[in-house]
Amino acid sequence: MLPFAAGLAVGVVAAFAASWLGPSRAKGLNAELEDRCERREITACRQLALSHQIGLDGPRDEKRAFELFERACNANDVAACLHFAKAAEADRGGNADPARVIALYERACQGSQAEACAALGKRHEKGRGVAKSPEKALEYYQRGCDFGSAEACGGLALAKYIGMGTEPNVEQAVALFEKACNGGDAEGCHGFGRMVLGGRGVPKDEARAMKLFERSCEGGAVTGCRALGLLLSDEKAGQPDPARAKAMFERACNMGDHVSCERLERMGR
Repeated sequence: MLPFAAGLAVGVVAAFAASWLGPSRAKGLNAELEDRCERREITACRQLALSHQIGLDGPRDEKRAFELFERACNANDVAACLHFAKAAEADRGGNADPARVIALYERACQGSQAEACAALGKRHEKGRGVAKSPEKALEYYQRGCDFGSAEACGGLALAKYIGMGTEPNVEQAVALFEKACNGGDAEGCHGFGRMVLGGRGVPKDEARAMKLFERSCEGGAVTGCRALGLLLSDEKAGQPDPARAKAMFERACNMGDHVSCERLERMGR
């Protein structure tokens, strides 16, 4: 499944194809975008890069996409800088360079690209390619959340809950976890579910927590699948369901969660 931001980008290019190209047009999407890019319409260069990256009009060409993202970024298209950073991070163009990736994310974040700010927050939180800094992680998560990144809101929520780079604030954490979840962040739904299940800063509600864990799991968060399995296997819970719990543990185990694999072993997998 494509991440929300990537899916949105694909949708933009597809919408362009539908609006600009019709059955009577001689050129295909890439040819049209190539012409516009050569006329220095920088947005068209980024759109053409996306088309090549996903193979919207012909075979995928990640090398060409990389070149076009770089061209558009150098022309101050900050959205292209975000895509360029992700491509460079994945080494799609054969030029992996941690310092360069960080610089590109910085440039995109400064240009209000929320996903870039979220990526920088995570890097500073984990110390990936940069010195570990809870304070900088908090700053980038805050900026990304303000710009509309659900993932950044989720990171900010956890920081507020555990006191990472700031004083703990359960009420703010709850509100941010809810915001992240409603914005489509699966980990945010797990965090919100944990708060609801434990009655931390919000009324305790097991049924609501279960729905949040389901939403988290369906969104691809292994933590949500594991949490749902644990809740369903708890005989003290209001709705124990061993068979469904086992299915959740199997799903999480297949996603690489060792805790869930161990639970399966104890259940007689």
